Amino acid sequence: MEQQNKEAQIKANLDRIKHRIVVMSGKGGVGKSFVAVNLAYGLAMQGKKVGLLDVDIHGPSVIKLTGLEGIPVGMHMESGKAMPIQALSNLCVLSIASLLANDSDAVIWRGPMKMALIQQFFSDFYWDELDYLVVDCPPGTGDEVLSIVQTLERTDGAVIVTTPQDLAILDVKKSVDFAEKLKVPILGIVENMKLFRCPKCGETTPIWQGNQLERLIFDHSLDLIAELEIDPMIAKSADEGKPYIYFYGKQPSAQLLMQAVEKLIAKCES
Repeated sequence: MEQQNKEAQIKANLDRIKHRIVVMSGKGGVGKSFVAVNLAYGLAMQGKKVGLLDVDIHGPSVIKLTGLEGIPVGMHMESGKAMPIQALSNLCVLSIASLLANDSDAVIWRGPMKMALIQQFFSDFYWDELDYLVVDCPPGTGDEVLSIVQTLERTDGAVIVTTPQDLAILDVKKSVDFAEKLKVPILGIVENMKLFRCPKCGETTPIWQGNQLERLIFDHSLDLIAELEIDPMIAKSADEGKPYIYFYGKQPSAQLLMQAVEKLIAKCES
């Protein structure tokens, strides 16, 4: 009976979510969480009602990136269940980081405990009706990514984040293979840290060399939805907990991110 109630609550929450996007990366350090946060805020800025879920159990950073550190989860009075944190009037955020006593606590769990927690994000919490749920996954194709795809059952697709160097593309290929094997559509690729623009003369310089991404995109008929520059304001926004697209929207990379958001809306709602 308890398992049936749990499954019914998961289904009830998922039935209130129209579109589901998972954000993945082959390796860490490519700006995946930054992209996930900014896509979610961009969707909210387009008038959509959005949920942002962080399933990076061991390295959650969404709460820091959204400036929600120290803010407790909410409570849904009618059901008596906890709710994600309200970041904007039309954007809510949930992460294990909000449930830990100390933000420096290590989560030392094996696969079954992580899988159970991901299900609890939907069975033990109440989610309002959403136009979009954006899920920030940990790097790679391990337990958490598989668990969230299985829990969601249906996804509109994945956004895969990478940097230009061939070493990163080796891991991106695994993410593409993962998505194809699980029949998760790939909505697009975001190429982060593509180049550096001199603030004085405007000349651009590629930081990494590589040609594997172009070949991967061609071979799998993928869509490159954004190419982002290295921008010191991105690091500043992350440290301040001020989402870049929301607080620094006039920056070139913020405008490119908004164009990526518009592409995602077109793909999901067509």
